[in-house]
Amino acid sequence: MGNKFKQYISSDLRVRLTMIQIFILASFLLFSGLTIYQTACSLVGEMNGVTRSVQNGFHVDLLGYFWLISAGAIIIGGFVYVKVTRSMLKPIQQMKGSVREIRNGRYPEPISVDRETDDIGQLVQHVNDLNQKLQLNEKLRNRMLSDMSHEIRTPLSNLRGYLEALQKGIIKGDPAIYQSLYEETQRITDLLSQIDWIREWDGSALDTMISPDLIEARELIDHVVKLYALEFQQKGIPLHVDVDTAEIYVDNRGMQQVLTNLLSNALSYYSGDEAVEIKGEKSGSDYTIFVKGPGLSIPNEQLEKIFERFYRVDTSRSRDTGGSGLGLAISKEIVDRHKGSIEVESDEHIHKFIVCLPNVVSQS
Repeated sequence: MGNKFKQYISSDLRVRLTMIQIFILASFLLFSGLTIYQTACSLVGEMNGVTRSVQNGFHVDLLGYFWLISAGAIIIGGFVYVKVTRSMLKPIQQMKGSVREIRNGRYPEPISVDRETDDIGQLVQHVNDLNQKLQLNEKLRNRMLSDMSHEIRTPLSNLRGYLEALQKGIIKGDPAIYQSLYEETQRITDLLSQIDWIREWDGSALDTMISPDLIEARELIDHVVKLYALEFQQKGIPLHVDVDTAEIYVDNRGMQQVLTNLLSNALSYYSGDEAVEIKGEKSGSDYTIFVKGPGLSIPNEQLEKIFERFYRVDTSRSRDTGGSGLGLAISKEIVDRHKGSIEVESDEHIHKFIVCLPNVVSQS
């Protein structure tokens, strides 16, 4: 029993603070009270006409009042202090419980904040924000794992179906079958490559991961355009390029991936007869890249979601074109790491992606 009491005393912050406060209050009352008692007794002893018995009675009465007042002051002071510290330390006790729940892999309810302006209130808010962010990250991680599993399972199931049919003699191998098998394996390879990009450019990584170089914007864009020029020509899709000259500090490999994703989407989801337009404009300290082209309509409520990982406006259509739903998410991660922005504007079937990059080098 004694050990449990000592353990409780040593572990409960409120009890320890209360005991310290009572000790300080009692010491102050004892020192000041005894000083007043000695002074009063001395003054009474020096008074003329006061008998010894009266002095002794005064001493006894004064000492009794001293102990009574001291005890009352300690009890009242301790009670008030307990109430105050209980109110002050309640959020800390709640945070202790919340952190314990988080450590055990659970996510507690947010702690109510009645005092947002003081340090404890701000600390509670930080714990609530941390709890909320961890929950969101857990949901995103679970959704990403589920989507990855589904995306990989689909081509693997197709491969298994083809191979079982070949093994049982249901179908015979020919160039078309081998091409289908190759395309399914390529889908898996492309998906894993994009997952590597997501991991590399994840927003939680360190800023030092970016390796900015002084790049000529026109050369960067022209290089990526040349990679797709033949495909655009073979499909009969008109391609217009109008790019301003400017030097910008960017991660060359990262920005090539952004432009590759945007041009690949413009090519894969092309629907119409208008030209695909690529523009680069210098404005002050910013450089803006526009990729505009026709495609199937995107509902307004889904415009912002297209930058989420594995999100697709039309699941079946994306799979037909080989889309995994990661390209735009990767592009956003890369642009965000450059302190820039990427957004999309849609007018029925015409879609325009806008990439704004800072750190343009002024040319005098």
